[in-house]
Amino acid sequence: MLKIAAVLLSGITFGALLRKHPVNILPKIIMVLVWVLLFSIGVEVGSDPKIIGHLHDLGLEALVLTLAGLAGSMGTAFALWKYANRRTGR
Repeated sequence: MLKIAAVLLSGITFGALLRKHPVNILPKIIMVLVWVLLFSIGVEVGSDPKIIGHLHDLGLEALVLTLAGLAGSMGTAFALWKYANRRTGR
């Protein structure tokens, strides 16, 4: 837990120091890292025989929860995007 807090605080410090110097490539790097993280999670889940073996037990409830979570996240992100764009005048 202390390592996570240290990494987070170092990132905040680094971001504060670079605030006046925009790093244009940073969003692309972040997107690549998110894709690598998602792929790694998929590999981890796919290589676990207990999860794959009990996949059929998850059933309709897991599907409904997943779709509801996805819809809620997308709806909230869209609402926040609209709100942010309304406030900035774009």
